[in-house]
Amino acid sequence: MNSFRSVFTKSSRKFSTASILRSSYTHVPRKTIEDIHQLYKSGEPISVVTSHDFLTSQILERAKVDINLIGDSLANTTLGYEDTNQLSLDEMLYHVKSVQRGNSHSLLVADMPFGSFECSIEQATQTAIKLVQQGKVQAVKIEGGDKDILPTIKKIISVGIPVMGHVGLTPQKHNALGGYKLQGRNVDEAVRILQECLNLQEAGVFAIVLECIPNKLAQAITEKLSIPTIGIGAGPYTSGQVLVISDVLGMKDDHVPKFVQQYANFFNLGVEGIQQYQADVKSRSFPNADTHGFKIKKEVFEQFKEKTKDI
Repeated sequence: MNSFRSVFTKSSRKFSTASILRSSYTHVPRKTIEDIHQLYKSGEPISVVTSHDFLTSQILERAKVDINLIGDSLANTTLGYEDTNQLSLDEMLYHVKSVQRGNSHSLLVADMPFGSFECSIEQATQTAIKLVQQGKVQAVKIEGGDKDILPTIKKIISVGIPVMGHVGLTPQKHNALGGYKLQGRNVDEAVRILQECLNLQEAGVFAIVLECIPNKLAQAITEKLSIPTIGIGAGPYTSGQVLVISDVLGMKDDHVPKFVQQYANFFNLGVEGIQQYQADVKSRSFPNADTHGFKIKKEVFEQFKEKTKDI
């Protein structure tokens, strides 16, 4: 048995909130932490995609994606901000609610936005409760794995809210990291990232996102953990993969990151569709009276003309 397969056969720790009950919010079967745990144990890769509103979450529901992450990347992809740190909790919650209304299949996980959890354990706990209570998500994601964040994560888990970790490139800390670049390139960085993962596992997170680290490092970390790893720019040897929906579907007119496989080109299709619509409007070929219009009975119209002839 090779090292990649062996990671899935190890005995897995019990999660703090393992439930196979139906969602009390939707009354239909929804993926749970236990479902994700079972995928991990079976060796089936876990699919994760971000969404940011009702329409994009409906796409993920129809595709039956395992985890729908409401990522703070919506700051860039949806709101036009320059970076994720500009996103407020109120804005995040607005989009979380929209996503929740559109997807009754996937496990819903919401990012804790920058500035909503760093000040104190109490602030972080209140933010997590608000995302669950008002946003109706099943878990939250917090960036970072250093020792300072561990008490916060433990507290959130202790009140019954599952937490997903996130290490490697942590976009909320891009200023401290010197930009958006590969992490774990030297021994000290690699050891630090592994230790952060072990810390997060001990704290009780149910999964960890590994972002922009070398393939072999991600594989080594995955083999040492007994919880799922979700890679983004971390190679093929993690327990699952996550991508931003606008990258996957080509919704933006910009470059495609190295770690992205684009499966559609919504932006160009949208531009072409609108251009054709405009051409049809200009040429008066749309709307067609018979195809797109509604009829009025002849006698009604005659009466209308009679009553309005002096107006």
